[in-house]
This record gives sequence, C-alpha cells and structure tokens, in this order.
Amino acid sequence: MTTLYGIRTIAEQSVANLFTANAASLPGVEIALGQTDQTRNLPIIIIHAESARAHPDLGGTPLGNFEITLKIYVYSSADDSTLAEHRQRVEVTQGIMENTAALQAQWTQGSLYFSQIVSDDEAVAERRYGNAIQYTLVAVYPPAS
Repeated sequence: MTTLYGIRTIAEQSVANLFTANAASLPGVEIALGQTDQTRNLPIIIIHAESARAHPDLGGTPLGNFEITLKIYVYSSADDSTLAEHRQRVEVTQGIMENTAALQAQWTQGSLYFSQIVSDDEAVAERRYGNAIQYTLVAVYPPAS
C-alpha cells in the first residue's frame, strides 16, 4: 500500500497527464503541480492534491482505498486577459475534468474509481483573475484483487 503522500503525487501526475493530453484546448497555459517554488507565468493552471485520507467505507486499510481532495487553481492576468477569456479557461478546465473515463485512462498507478466537482470559487486580486476548483477523487492503490 502507498502512503498518503504517494497517492497525492499519483493524483497530481495523473491529472497533469490529462491536461497535457488536452493542451490544444488551453493554448499558452502553463500547467504546474503542487506547491513548488518554481517561477510561474500567467496564465497558469496549478494542480494540487491538497489532502488524502483512507476511505473508511471502501476499506482504507489494508485495501488501499483513498479519498483525495484535489484543487485546481486557474490564474490569468487582468493585463493580458479579459474576465471572459479567464472564465472560458475555467470552463475548459472543468470540461476536461468531467471526462472521468479519460482521467481513468491517464491514472499512473492503481485505479481511479470516482471524480466529482465540489466547488468553484472565483476571486480577483492584484490584477489577477483566479478560480479554485475543488474535486473529490476516490482511488485505489494498489488495485484491490
């Protein structure tokens, strides 16, 4: 069985793979993973598996079932993009994440059972548009036999 940190890494990498496969629908948008100190440019999408816990109803221990809180941050510069363009990026982001079968195909280790949007919060600060879109993912690692 993997650690909680490990399943978070798998989630971030798998979602990044999905966004890479759909890069043509988000031209010029950088994709970044988790919390890093790398220099980031706008527009950007940050994929962050904020937390993970054993799934009590599906046998977290020893079967390896996890519930993951995934946040996708979409940032655009108000100097380079209109609010309408930013909201279009958010809509495309949500559309990519709605394709659970495609995300399951990109899952790097174990299996993804479920993905559901929980919320979408929008804000404007320091000439940036930003959305924090939260998802709940349920996955298994290793696959239960």
